[in-house]
Amino acid sequence: MREDKVQEEVMVSVLIVAYNHEKVIKDAIEGALNQKTDFKIELLIHDDASTDNTPDIIRAYEEEFPEIIRPIYEKENQFRQGKLRDALFSQPIRGKYFALCDGDDYWTDMDKLQRQVAFMEAHEEYSMCLHNAVQLNCMTGERTLLDTFPGDGTYSQEDQILAGLGTNFPACASYLFRTKLLKDMPRFFYEISAGDYPLRQYYANRGPIYYFKEPMSVYRVAISDTYMSNIRESQAFYNSYTLETIAFLEKFDEYTDGRFHSILERKIFSDYLGFCASIDEADGMRKIADKGLDIEKTKECYKCLSLNYLSDCAGEFFDQAKHIFIYGTSRIASVCKRQLEHIGVEFEGFVVSNGQMKSGLFQDKRVYSLSEVLAEYEDPGFILAVQPVNADEIERILKKNGVKKYCKPYVLGETRR
Repeated sequence: MREDKVQEEVMVSVLIVAYNHEKVIKDAIEGALNQKTDFKIELLIHDDASTDNTPDIIRAYEEEFPEIIRPIYEKENQFRQGKLRDALFSQPIRGKYFALCDGDDYWTDMDKLQRQVAFMEAHEEYSMCLHNAVQLNCMTGERTLLDTFPGDGTYSQEDQILAGLGTNFPACASYLFRTKLLKDMPRFFYEISAGDYPLRQYYANRGPIYYFKEPMSVYRVAISDTYMSNIRESQAFYNSYTLETIAFLEKFDEYTDGRFHSILERKIFSDYLGFCASIDEADGMRKIADKGLDIEKTKECYKCLSLNYLSDCAGEFFDQAKHIFIYGTSRIASVCKRQLEHIGVEFEGFVVSNGQMKSGLFQDKRVYSLSEVLAEYEDPGFILAVQPVNADEIERILKKNGVKKYCKPYVLGETRR
């Protein structure tokens, strides 16, 4: 940032959230400091009680750039308490706009903020803008474009709702928001641990959103000690997180007067199903009741997970398929394996879409890519053991590859094909 701009009013506040990011936090901070702008920026760096050297690294930058960097060092982890959004927005945001960047992501285009601000200044009706990003697999080094949307342009609120419900999502580090709209955000948007999706949905409800096709940041995956890795590794935290998500989506459905109910309904059912797959029925029903959530929908999900469920709803499929595969490697895929074993149906292994991360084995069975299955097996059949919200996209991929034998037993009313 140009030195002669430090006395001006802040145009952009950059909010960086860090947790155990000592190996990568410099990339996030340098990506912001290296922005070429004709306006002033500030960095609000929030360390969420890291247990590594992340706070020391932030302090070194704070000492070097005291006029730009305003840090918060938490003594207790706010994310695990469901208070991260409150903590993040508790300090004054002085910029006309604010941008987000998680501590394990970083910006690659030095003109990113200049381009985004120029667009927003020229289009007062827009609530926010975002851009494409490169996804970096930290285990393999593989880089792929997220390509959330097909090209530059304005995307509707429905488009924004769909982007993030399944496997297709924009990078949080691409977001630039109009700050003045934040003060009117209803309380329930804060009451979920992972807040980038709710925040984007609130802004999509306040005005149009513009998307730049050009990638201007990197989104890291398969990195240890992140919020999302903790969700996967902690059963209790996953359960709590999923219930938070369900509660948010049901409130958001009401907030938008049911305009997107058909879309949100499948995602809500997906989360109920994922929750039920992660906890025994007695405890699950109790937690659902304690949260005031849908008891009948929960019962329906537990029926889908019962050992005899596949024999009741997919028997015809087993007679037709020569080689059976379970599509997916989630909790639902584990349930599917137990259901098949219970009714004595053999299967070859698990399948993930081409380009998706896969391990060699899952539940002691080989994990194939779709292309490997189609090359090695004649006339395979697939059980889509994925979240219902992702099932249509998997079905599209199978049809594109000429697959005719598959079933969707975990999407109610759509068991056989």
